Amino acid sequence: MGEKDLDERRRKEELLARLYDEYYDKIARYISIRIGNQAEAEDIAGEVFLKALESLDSYQERGAPMQAWLFKIAHNLLVDYLRKVSKQKTIPIDTLEISDGVNMEEIVERQLQSEKLSQVMKQLTPAQREVIGLRFFAGLTSTEVGEILGKSSGAVREMQSAAVKSLRKLMYEGS
Repeated sequence: MGEKDLDERRRKEELLARLYDEYYDKIARYISIRIGNQAEAEDIAGEVFLKALESLDSYQERGAPMQAWLFKIAHNLLVDYLRKVSKQKTIPIDTLEISDGVNMEEIVERQLQSEKLSQVMKQLTPAQREVIGLRFFAGLTSTEVGEILGKSSGAVREMQSAAVKSLRKLMYEGS
């Protein structure tokens, strides 16, 4: 490896380290809403950065920033994970963290809402789920989501609008 290659590798490693600090939580939230398990989501988010580090030499900016590449890795790992798990999800009671002075009713209500959201998200199209996950749970802008999905920011906003309308309808059906 020549000095120029080493400098490029160091530059990429520094960028990846900065992106880890900025995007780890966003990637974990994006994954968490899709799988409904925070601990698993954090493990997968860690895998995203491990895979990115392993593939750093092959990474080339082709008009999309490195964070778009990270979310593509996250998407691929998410798809792999979802293929491996069954469709029925259960949440063991021992995973709920309850501290003294916490309103149990509030915790249960929040958990039920989270479970319902996860269930109705499954009724959206895959593209709508992706947009909702990236926009609201990863906290990305329409432009950033567009770069990841290869769509214009306007198309992302249209998909988001349709997805939000569907989510509202599905969340409040029968309530």
